[in-house]
Amino acid sequence: MEDVFVPVEERVSCELKLDESNKPLVFELLFGNSNPVELEIGIGKGLFMMRCGLFHPDRNFLGIEYARKYLKVGIHRIEKRPIKNVRLIHGEALTFMVDFVVPESLNVIHVYFPDPWPKTRHHKRRLITQAFIEQCHRTLVPGGELLIATDHAEYWEWMCEVLEKQTLLLKTDRLPEPPAEKDGLTNYEIKYVREGRPIYRVGYQKP
Repeated sequence: MEDVFVPVEERVSCELKLDESNKPLVFELLFGNSNPVELEIGIGKGLFMMRCGLFHPDRNFLGIEYARKYLKVGIHRIEKRPIKNVRLIHGEALTFMVDFVVPESLNVIHVYFPDPWPKTRHHKRRLITQAFIEQCHRTLVPGGELLIATDHAEYWEWMCEVLEKQTLLLKTDRLPEPPAEKDGLTNYEIKYVREGRPIYRVGYQKP
């Protein structure tokens, strides 16, 4: 697909500001349609969200990122292209899910290369926990999917332990893959694959 850019004067903000939004969000009003909604947690510089928005105009996408400096890059990537089905959020993922996402409203939750918080004293900050799995189960539609990828071997072991202990989601054969068979899910994956690092992937589904 040829890259097309929107003139600066015609660009529209894709940022959703939570402090100006009602709780919970009504996705039909937010996007102006009832298309399926997918959430990416930790969008980084927004490459995955940009590609999803371009290649899947029949779906809606929410992306949340805690690091404002990366979010700004993602916002710029989206807004300079003719993408109408992506909204980006600055915030903390679990709090957002609890406060703003209604039950059974998400079709897919994407978690790609989350911060591994490698120091033991920081493990409590890791995203993949039983509490997160419970929120995934609450917010996913029946048959909805949780897709995860990481390059961090120790965090992967942590994830596997959490996922194998929980009983709410079922492991599936579907693995994360970039839209339109591109060269990677995120900027991180493109870099890591070039460096020869192994990438760990898994998919789970709400029954």
